[in-house]
Amino acid sequence: MDLIYFSIIFFFVILLLVILYIVFSKVKQGIDHRKVSQLENEMQPIVDKYLESESGSIISENELIDLRKKVQTKTGLQAFNSIYFARVKQDGLTEKLHKLVTLIIDFQMLNNNRIVHNKYRKSYILYLCAEYYMNSEEVIKFALESLDDPSLYVRNNALRVLRNTGNVDAIIEAYRKISKGKLYFNNKVIVDFMGSFRGDMQELNKSLASHMAEFCPKIKRGILDHFTNRIISEYTDEILQFIEASSDKEIIIAGIRYFGVVHKQEAYPFIVEKFKSKHYEIRAVCARAIGFYPCEETITLLHEYIKDANWFVRYNCAFTLFRLEEEDIFNKDSSIRKVICEKDTFARDIMIYTLYSKGLINSDNDQVKLACFQIENVEKEERRDGFKTNHLVH
Repeated sequence: MDLIYFSIIFFFVILLLVILYIVFSKVKQGIDHRKVSQLENEMQPIVDKYLESESGSIISENELIDLRKKVQTKTGLQAFNSIYFARVKQDGLTEKLHKLVTLIIDFQMLNNNRIVHNKYRKSYILYLCAEYYMNSEEVIKFALESLDDPSLYVRNNALRVLRNTGNVDAIIEAYRKISKGKLYFNNKVIVDFMGSFRGDMQELNKSLASHMAEFCPKIKRGILDHFTNRIISEYTDEILQFIEASSDKEIIIAGIRYFGVVHKQEAYPFIVEKFKSKHYEIRAVCARAIGFYPCEETITLLHEYIKDANWFVRYNCAFTLFRLEEEDIFNKDSSIRKVICEKDTFARDIMIYTLYSKGLINSDNDQVKLACFQIENVEKEERRDGFKTNHLVH
């Protein structure tokens, strides 16, 4: 009986403590919110006056000292962030706003500020360094060291910092560190950060091309994807030599995809050779890229591989044939007509499916009309009843 009473009392004590903690947290949040609002009201006129003056000289040294002192506190930094992000949203990051940040905020101040709990501090400090476009040696060193952190958020924010510094050497060093390490980095994040680099993009591209062999396969693929996305054609010789010497499937795929966007006739034999690959992914990307190099050999290869065992290879061949003959698609001598007249069911059906998906064949009352084609080499039943819709779906 005593144990039951003790358990009930213990339960109510715990419940009371939880309620007190919640009430205390709410009260503290309210107090902090009022402090932030008050500091924001005090700081806003000084920031506005600085940004609206022609030279910024209208701000006195005492006002700058006051701003520096305020942003060193948790609530002061929150108040300045509110002002800063509102300005960036309104006007973008102006040179004057960036200069004001450099006058009142430095890395050590951010590092000492307890704006968030210790568990999230490193990630948030890096986030602010990136948002403030801080590019001191101290910041770059901190960001590079953070690439080895176990937290994915820390590592991604470290990359954001390095991207926003506009420092090419820092980016190259970052990719070296990532290549030597074993921690995960999303390939899309790596590619996106290359494409949104805040410094000299031409200098970055030149450096990426010259250092590509030093990096791990993930970074190499990222560089190839970056060059493909931005259609960068200055380094085709280096890229062709690089992928010819590679045995990595993903790098070969990225390289073929690149030469399917950036024309280089010397890459054609490589694409033709890789059509014979045992990997269907390589054959599929070849079927797309080769359309950038129209000739009789290309048509012959597409006719051959539209009978491939893999659906994606067949579809890409059909799509490329369609693209090559789009202007002359209904000509009686077109390659598309020859494919449709093929005895190979897979080749014929994938070509019809491609035309259907492009809206060139209409389905009406469960019957597909191919009125523009004079198809001769098909079975009698198909000629009498037309191609049924079930021919189009696999």
